[in-house]
Amino acid sequence: MKRGLTVLVLAAAFAAAGAAWAQETPPPPPADYPPPPADENGMSGNTQFFIGQVYLGDYWTPVDEPASFGFEVDFAPKKSPVHVALGMNFASETERVAGPYFGQTGKVGVGFLEFSAGFVWQPVRKAVVRPYLGAGVLRTFAFVGAGSDYWIDGETDQSFGFYGNAGIFFKVGDTFNIGIDGRFVRGTSITLAGFQGDVDYDQVSLLLGFSWGR
Repeated sequence: MKRGLTVLVLAAAFAAAGAAWAQETPPPPPADYPPPPADENGMSGNTQFFIGQVYLGDYWTPVDEPASFGFEVDFAPKKSPVHVALGMNFASETERVAGPYFGQTGKVGVGFLEFSAGFVWQPVRKAVVRPYLGAGVLRTFAFVGAGSDYWIDGETDQSFGFYGNAGIFFKVGDTFNIGIDGRFVRGTSITLAGFQGDVDYDQVSLLLGFSWGR
């Protein structure tokens, strides 16, 4: 079920890409004079915010479904469908456990802070529906411990990894974006309290953002 949500978002993005791309160029308006050409100079991009749910592996059970918040900024020359993408993602969860959890009992918490850099392909520039595909590298920081100060006093480790994401957003007016995003991270490796594991995850998010330069 957890993996299925992300797969569903990825499949929807692929399906929408063909339909939206086919509808990108509208028929010319019935006017006596052609409209002025669009300005293709300068830069364009998006600033997107994500509110989502992370699904971690068994290494983190039972604190393995933290809520997440992140953002991503992408930019490129207006003519380019491939944009540079820079992002940050934050997730955390606390829960009371009976047995030892990384050497802790009682109220425990986990937290993750991630910085990413990569590319995003946006094949559609003028339609209402805008599918996209992205990939890149990241650096993630993991925290685990007891009480409210686990960010400071708990166990910490960090790792490089790789991410991929896909989604669809809809243009509302000239600048506002709303849609869904699916993301997965692989290739991480950490050790906390002597236990070796990873911070690989799947994530499904609501997307809210805005476009600029277009």
